[in-house]
Amino acid sequence: MRTNYLLWILVVLFFSACEDVNKKQEIKDNNKTVFATNVKLKDDNQNRIFYATATTTNQIKTSFKVQGNIKKLDLKIGDEVSKNQLISKLDSKPYELKVSQVRYGLSEAKASLKNAQSNYERVKKLYINQNASTSDIDNAKAKLDASKAKVKNILQELEYAKLQESYTKLYSPIDGYISSKFAQENENIQAGMPIVLISDKLVNEVHVQVPEDFVNKLKKDDEVKVLFNSISKKTYNGKISEISKFSSQNEKLYLVIIKLLNSDEQIKIGMSGEVYFNINENMNSSVYLVPSSSVLSDGDNHFVYVLSKDENLYLIQKQEVKVGELSSAGYEITEGLNSKDLVLKAGMSEVFEGMKVELGNKKELGL
Repeated sequence: MRTNYLLWILVVLFFSACEDVNKKQEIKDNNKTVFATNVKLKDDNQNRIFYATATTTNQIKTSFKVQGNIKKLDLKIGDEVSKNQLISKLDSKPYELKVSQVRYGLSEAKASLKNAQSNYERVKKLYINQNASTSDIDNAKAKLDASKAKVKNILQELEYAKLQESYTKLYSPIDGYISSKFAQENENIQAGMPIVLISDKLVNEVHVQVPEDFVNKLKKDDEVKVLFNSISKKTYNGKISEISKFSSQNEKLYLVIIKLLNSDEQIKIGMSGEVYFNINENMNSSVYLVPSSSVLSDGDNHFVYVLSKDENLYLIQKQEVKVGELSSAGYEITEGLNSKDLVLKAGMSEVFEGMKVELGNKKELGL
């Protein structure tokens, strides 16, 4: 009786095993469709995207060194300018008049100097012949020295007047573009008042504001990716060149300056874009999150099913993991996964290691 009972158990186990094998074969033959999820970093701030604005390191506000009335300023915003190109000019008549007045004064001073020189030579001869006193020769010499000094001063005054007249013309200090205008023709301006802003042709920086809970995760020379809304299908590489130590007055935001490594003429000043900070690359370790349903246990260890591309299908592989805390967002995974892994999120009881499956949510995952 006992022998028959054992035989019956063996027969049941045999047919169960056959049924299990057939079931696996059937699943394999039908290319079961499964759904997966990307592994996510626990801290959302570890890989943040911020809005940025394109700018350049070389921007110059040009201004006149003298006051006056603008007679020429016909450039428009966006116009290209070359180095030493005339940008604007003032009414130069007041300065031309000043030059004429100084020149007239110089001619009078030179005439006085000539008379003083002649008088000194005459008194000198009389003094030698003892027909003039010491005070006479001293007075003649003093008048001669004074005339020389006056001529010298007026020459300097003339040089300054000519310089002031030259300042009525404003030239571009660099090759670039007119990016802002602060004045108009026929406007009276004071010395030093900005006229136009000239920006370098090469836009090689972006500025981005980051919050206080993120700024200390950044450091100089960190690599970033920059995308511009108006430039499709191109990613620009950059490095952090400067991090502000002071926040803006109204909000707790800190300026971060990114130096573009592969800038080109498509980028224009003021263009908006996005900066991708890859903070997780600078960390020694990362904690990931997966759905709680994705984590299984074989009694001793925890594991998940990871999907890897295999021609047109995906191959199921068992991956041991170390788990941390469980929250509403899922299980913390401290070891065993990386940011590029695809993890099965449902139907784990219907698959097995080595099984080839179809992925049903490729579009959602961006694959």
